[in-house]
Amino acid sequence: MEHNDYKDDLGRYRTQSLFWELRHGVDTIKYPPVFSLKDYDIERDGVKYRSLKRIYMAYDHLPGFEYEFAIDTFGSWDHWLKLANDTIPDIKDTIKAWRDELDIKHQALGMKALIHASKDNDAKGVNAAKYLVEKGYIPKRGRPSKEEVERELKRSAKSRKELNDDLERIGLKVINGEK
Repeated sequence: MEHNDYKDDLGRYRTQSLFWELRHGVDTIKYPPVFSLKDYDIERDGVKYRSLKRIYMAYDHLPGFEYEFAIDTFGSWDHWLKLANDTIPDIKDTIKAWRDELDIKHQALGMKALIHASKDNDAKGVNAAKYLVEKGYIPKRGRPSKEEVERELKRSAKSRKELNDDLERIGLKVINGEK
């Protein structure tokens, strides 16, 4: 099946209709299912439906960084994002579970590599394994910039002034603990 078969007549990315388990209510002649959501390939009426999970897990990628898989499988990163963020819980929740499982797999591999690297006194191997185990590929937020701090202080002062003005309008007075 061609990647352009993964769109409907209006050019929209197919989601639910791609899967054997979610085919109900879909014109399966016009939009035949391609994949299964199961952990294994299935065959129904002489047609094989490949397990998207098996395909997903076969790639060397990190959760959220599945670009090569998306291009090879769907011909589009946007199509994969549509599936991963779909409103159909069966699809969205299933992909989240795959990502969680892949994350655990990488952590287990990283821990195993740490054990082997520590036995071999391999500093590079230890650093690479720690990167996986500690999820070094996820960007961490650093200290806020000076501009961000100033902007937040101004916003906070404005909010405080508006609150004091509102309280004053309804006849209440704010006491700040000053004598």
